Amino acid sequence: MTELEKETIVACVGAAFSGVPAVLLFWWTWRRDQERLIVQKVIDHYPTLGGGQVIAKDQSGIPLIDVLIRNRSLFPVRVSAVGFKIYKTVIQLETPDWPVRVKRNPNPYTVLSEIPDDRDPSELRSGESVRIGLGETADRSALCNAIIDACERHKMTPEDLVLSRKVTALVALESGRQFSSLPFTVLARRIVFEPIATIFKRIRRRHEAKTTPEAPVTPDC
Repeated sequence: MTELEKETIVACVGAAFSGVPAVLLFWWTWRRDQERLIVQKVIDHYPTLGGGQVIAKDQSGIPLIDVLIRNRSLFPVRVSAVGFKIYKTVIQLETPDWPVRVKRNPNPYTVLSEIPDDRDPSELRSGESVRIGLGETADRSALCNAIIDACERHKMTPEDLVLSRKVTALVALESGRQFSSLPFTVLARRIVFEPIATIFKRIRRRHEAKTTPEAPVTPDC
């Protein structure tokens, strides 16, 4: 190996190692400025006398569903909309049931250790999580009707439908970004392959329409 080759290898190795901090700094800066949420579809369960659990349901037999939101951003975010997607139907909650938040009482001369927090309930600080329910409201009625309609069309039980990925939780932020309870791999696969599948269906239908012979016309006597 010549001296020139040795110097070239050393220079390449040095450039590679010197570029690692720059890449890490770029990644951290990008990560710091991104809104990141974890959205989960939470299905309530009740304990049984045998030590097991059963799915909690309302009077119409529809499982009770909540939405759990975790803010993984490095800064506060504000939620603008919460809802569910059943197949292609989106149900936005008109009156999300935000939980009552409390904070430590600054007054040491009272028996109340915590007092209500007057902060906007839709604002999530970094690392904070919140669970949003529906309660007995018009939102639950709309969601139940959509689930029943989907079950009738796709021949499924409400329990199987709710447990499947056909029912997902959706959250939108003030910035316009939307987050889903679907895993990223499944979401990316749907974004890529569903349009392709739709195009192939249209092509097949056109081909079938062209190859289908027309019915002979019977002349009037």
